[in-house]
Amino acid sequence: SGITGFGIYVQLENTVEGFIRIDSLYDDYYDHIEEKYMLIGRHTRKIYKLGDKIDIIVDDVDMDRNEIDFIVADLK
Repeated sequence: SGITGFGIYVQLENTVEGFIRIDSLYDDYYDHIEEKYMLIGRHTRKIYKLGDKIDIIVDDVDMDRNEIDFIVADLK
């Protein structure tokens, strides 16, 4: 549901929201292109853009802060 220089905000079909941290995208170094709402890999040129469907896995749940961290399933 959003892309920043820190990562990707994700909303699941059941409206649960979480975050994919940019440092968990370890296959490349990703640049944030703010005006295009996207991250692009410097070497792989892989693009993550607003609205993309991404297969994810739950990485961490912090009940005290009501936060869920996801990782991209393909990178596990």
